[in-house]
Amino acid sequence: MSPIPLRHLLIGDEHDLPLLGALLRTLPRDTVGELVLELPDERRPLLPTPPGVTTRHLVLGRGWRRGDRACAALEAWTEEWLLEEHLGAEAHAIFVGLAHNPKVAALCERLAAPHPTLHMHRPSHTHSVR
Repeated sequence: MSPIPLRHLLIGDEHDLPLLGALLRTLPRDTVGELVLELPDERRPLLPTPPGVTTRHLVLGRGWRRGDRACAALEAWTEEWLLEEHLGAEAHAIFVGLAHNPKVAALCERLAAPHPTLHMHRPSHTHSVR
């Protein structure tokens, strides 16, 4: 049986807001993690999160294509948290939206390969990316 993840990361864009809202409502109150939203403009949608979940808004400015900032955030998060001193990969759960973005999909596949126990979910899949 897999351990319960200790840290969560949820990444999406404006198209993922309804699904992210539904996922956030299912998280226990003591959940720890980050919600990262890549948005096309300065608006700040309010999604209720558990107290231990921080929210970051990444605005797509000039020169950024959809998925670029989400990929940068995902890479930075995995570099920080998927190290041996932060428990194993199975201690983390990641949801990555932007379902139709090939750059995001390729990054998820590349990140999942060295971490076979990582709980990484995509909206187009019903199981972990492996």
